[in-house]
Amino acid sequence: MADDFKVYAINFYNFTDNLNKLLVIPKSYTYILALYIAFTGGVVAQSFKVNGGVTASVAIVLGNQNQTLKGNIAAIGALRYGEAALESGLSFSLGQLLKRHTVKTKGAFYAYDFFTLLGVGKNDNLLGAALIDITPTFSFNPNTSGTFTGVGFGFQKEILPNALSVFNNRRGKLLLRFANAQHSIAVTFFNDLRFGRLFYGEGTDYGSTGALKVSYTEIVARNEIYSAGVGLELFTPKQDYTRTPDNGLNSDDGRKNVWHTLAPHECLFYTNLYAFGAYQNTFYNTAAKVGINSEKMGAFVQNTLHDGSGLNPRFPWDVTAKDKLFFEVEGALLYTKSNDD
Repeated sequence: MADDFKVYAINFYNFTDNLNKLLVIPKSYTYILALYIAFTGGVVAQSFKVNGGVTASVAIVLGNQNQTLKGNIAAIGALRYGEAALESGLSFSLGQLLKRHTVKTKGAFYAYDFFTLLGVGKNDNLLGAALIDITPTFSFNPNTSGTFTGVGFGFQKEILPNALSVFNNRRGKLLLRFANAQHSIAVTFFNDLRFGRLFYGEGTDYGSTGALKVSYTEIVARNEIYSAGVGLELFTPKQDYTRTPDNGLNSDDGRKNVWHTLAPHECLFYTNLYAFGAYQNTFYNTAAKVGINSEKMGAFVQNTLHDGSGLNPRFPWDVTAKDKLFFEVEGALLYTKSNDD
């Protein structure tokens, strides 16, 4: 018995090491994911309740900031024992860009997204898929009456072509989810800061740095789901560390240090405050975002964070720029499969 356990432990360690190299994720995430795979594979299946699903999609995105054609595959799984619950999701996208971050460009891109939640309750509705930000598609379980309260972490990264590759920074995620039967509220805070092994950002402080997203999702029929919410996202160009931070923009008449930024995207700033909604059935998913792009609001948010926490200097937001309309629509053809099917 002891020898058998020793062999299993060695195999488990080798498996987690290979998984870590494959996904390039922190060891702390790898152990959690490996345990989940072991459980769902039947190692302790008799003691645990397992629920999961997979969604494959082909989507087109059209908007005044982003235009892409992409394929995506996403998996979501929930594992619980009594009132203790674990939920994890993984998504991978590959596609062709026409426009990204307001910049017209052509080329292939790919992206990945991963998260893990720990919590309490009989978690089995799979609406944690709302925490996968790359794609709004869901693989859900309509036959549920349990509740769930969870907190967790995740990360996402997008690999862009051409001159936009400078913005390939990874963002960490802090996650909260509250679920009751066919209803779920999800809160996601994104930032590229890095704290230890859990908040796994790149630590760059440029590009898609900070964001906040709050969503409500409801299963309205066996094969239908609605989702709605609000979001805030900031984007800044890369700092020029070779120059003295004496930019006059956003400097409060020279009282604050402000970065100069690097060409060719030295003026690439936006802050989107938007509402979003999505509908999905068995065959397709549609989603839309609409709101404002306000540099003045971006300056207020980032200045408050940087000035208050000592993250000097500021960024040169054009606080005199007029607000602009932000909009985006997405349509996707789907194939979904869950162990409820």
